[in-house]
Amino acid sequence: MENELTQKFHCSAAECDAQRGLSLLSLAGNLIEVATAHADSLGIGNAAMPGSGWVLARLTIEMQQYPPALTDYSIVTWVEGWNRHFSERCFEVQDVEGRTMGYARSVWMVMDLEKHTNVGLEHLDLPYGLVSDRPCPIARQSRPRPLVDPQVHEYRFVYSDIDYYRHVNTLRYIQLLLNRFSLEQFDRNRLERFEIAFMHECYYGETGRVELSRNGQEYDMAITTKRTAAIRGRLRFAPRNH
Repeated sequence: MENELTQKFHCSAAECDAQRGLSLLSLAGNLIEVATAHADSLGIGNAAMPGSGWVLARLTIEMQQYPPALTDYSIVTWVEGWNRHFSERCFEVQDVEGRTMGYARSVWMVMDLEKHTNVGLEHLDLPYGLVSDRPCPIARQSRPRPLVDPQVHEYRFVYSDIDYYRHVNTLRYIQLLLNRFSLEQFDRNRLERFEIAFMHECYYGETGRVELSRNGQEYDMAITTKRTAAIRGRLRFAPRNH
């Protein structure tokens, strides 16, 4: 059994942002793709548990550099640990020479797709030797802070926001958080660290409040609806080296 999986990618122009590097949104999508492929290879993918499915609960990404446009890169993934309720999975992003470009941490749970409840991991036939001792040096996701006098933008969820499970797509939440910043902000700075916690689902036709509050060098963010607090996030920028 391979307790690590490496998958190669090519950074196409379609996956790039305005700064001509792999966008955070594309990177997050590829992290999910690699995690799915590794779970499938271990025999614990969605196909192995009818009526249930892996759901991303938290994602933390910390990048020193993003793959430039039209270059090749790889993502390595491994399971760092698990308990009755959650699995912790890590990632390393490498350039074509195998040099580290960044890391990511994630927390996953198994959800009953009909009841939308966490069914736990105890029923899974988790293979022996699943957990890797490969290090992931970035800090775990921090605790949410109260948002102080946040700037608020309202957005109504439409058809294209809805995914296979009939709720708002994971990547759409990330996009909504990033869209609170200007093009000039990204021209001057690279996104060094990004955290998002998925707390509750949003649905078609609901109106979300996308909230933003600055706290020193970091930005605390949230997406809420009249029904629930759905998303909490935190971002940190670093100046670009031109």
